[in-house]
Amino acid sequence: MRISLGILNRMHVELGKLNKAERRVADAVLADPHAATAMSIGELAGTAATSEPTVLRLVRKLGCGGFSDFKLRLSQDLAVNEMFVFSESDAPPRAAAEVAERVYYSAAQALSHSFSQRDPEALQAAATAILAAARVFCFGIGGSSANMALEATTRLFRYDVHATASSDHYHQRMIAGLCEPGDVILVFSVTGQPPALVESAEIARELGAVVIAVTRPKSPLARASTLVLPLDIPDHQRHFQIPHRSRYGQLFILDCLATLVATERLSTSAEKLRGLRALLLKMNGPTDEQPIGD
Repeated sequence: MRISLGILNRMHVELGKLNKAERRVADAVLADPHAATAMSIGELAGTAATSEPTVLRLVRKLGCGGFSDFKLRLSQDLAVNEMFVFSESDAPPRAAAEVAERVYYSAAQALSHSFSQRDPEALQAAATAILAAARVFCFGIGGSSANMALEATTRLFRYDVHATASSDHYHQRMIAGLCEPGDVILVFSVTGQPPALVESAEIARELGAVVIAVTRPKSPLARASTLVLPLDIPDHQRHFQIPHRSRYGQLFILDCLATLVATERLSTSAEKLRGLRALLLKMNGPTDEQPIGD
């Protein structure tokens, strides 16, 4: 079983760098990771025909603090992986109750997977860049990414961030060509593959703009960007009538980013937000706990 992220993937990557005894331990874990989570260090050493110190050397090479930490992270990997295991005979939902349940669990799984990939340092760096930006341009092409670019401007403008959305690749190329130091491009892309987005990111970065990409790590867009907020959510591709759940992950990252910006800007934007709420109350009348502009 191969996991796309986490300790098992790290083990696959490190296989060629391990000595023979460490390789036997890794092979034993990869052959039956579920069983490995229930083993003591002595039992795993016995299964791999090696010593306990060898097991400890391996788990430390994998970035774990000790054998208990290794088993915890291995269990977490397996739990996340099993969220996305589907039977080949899995039938698409038809009844309203079944559809509601499937969509609910799909959203919950996407949020869980997004949370497991979070990069707090990259989020903080992205928020800092947005806070310092003269202009923020939000890009996305097609489906959820285009909608997320527009949502980003809705989240950011109320905190005095000069944000503009574009979902047209021709327009995006023109914006990129007019970028300069002090500008930020915030790009949403599920795959990180569209050539137009990648080329716009490259142009903007060459002209001195900070390019922040919410996309798959190691994708062409990720390589073209200054900062990457990683998001890679597997989906059930046999059921094309079920909306792709990556948009829940995109929204999770955007809300984290917007909250960081809002917290930093609140001291200067609070008075304007109070004025904005007064305008909305005048227009709509009093409401209980009315959000500002949602």
